[in-house]
Amino acid sequence: MSPHILISTQGSGLSQPVDERIIRKIDQLVNVRVKDTLEMRRHLDVFVKNEIMSEDEIQPLPSNRRFYPKLSDIRSHMYRATMKHRFSKVDQENVAEKVLHWKASSPEDFFYFRPYGEAPAGHTDVEGDNKEDIQTLLFIPQTAWQRRLLQRYGNDMCLLDATYKTTRYSLPLLFLVLRTNVDYQVVGSFVVQNETSHCIKEALQLLKNENPGWNPKHFMTDNCEQEITVLEDIFPGTIEL
Repeated sequence: MSPHILISTQGSGLSQPVDERIIRKIDQLVNVRVKDTLEMRRHLDVFVKNEIMSEDEIQPLPSNRRFYPKLSDIRSHMYRATMKHRFSKVDQENVAEKVLHWKASSPEDFFYFRPYGEAPAGHTDVEGDNKEDIQTLLFIPQTAWQRRLLQRYGNDMCLLDATYKTTRYSLPLLFLVLRTNVDYQVVGSFVVQNETSHCIKEALQLLKNENPGWNPKHFMTDNCEQEITVLEDIFPGTIEL
């Protein structure tokens, strides 16, 4: 077996593009939720030593940016991988399949799922844009138990609470919360692709349609212009900052 050969990469090596195997490895690691750049570099160092060096007769030096990219390059490829997986077609298909199963097993519950992708001709679903060929992602689950709580306690004070970076794809997740006779309960939730007035309004309007008679006297929310605009439109005069 031929010995590994050490080569110098000073000068020309510094400007080499990142090896495709490294890029694919970053993609795989991002998909299993490796998010820290330094942690990613440690994984890549092990990958180069244990896998790439076992395949190649040329042993790269640590100065070779093709196999040992800078942190800024790693961060850039991690971002690209994140965007690539953000609206994974396979994951969306899995959610759609789960929704069909939930609807069949719990017909009294409400589920609405629209995947990110192409929309019918003439459809506009992106606020401020003319992207008529793209529809935004929207997912709304509400159980019958949540609907009963909303009907019983939802006409006094409701809260709209947004969370961030709590899901795999860093999509905006919003909770509809109210106070019962025991504690505070989540009585509805939705995931939107973008935290725009249009996306939030569409989700809340669908929830309102599924809950006839829901008309709270007060609504509490963060100091978020998009949320306030939507709530004032759907429930006039209810806002409490």
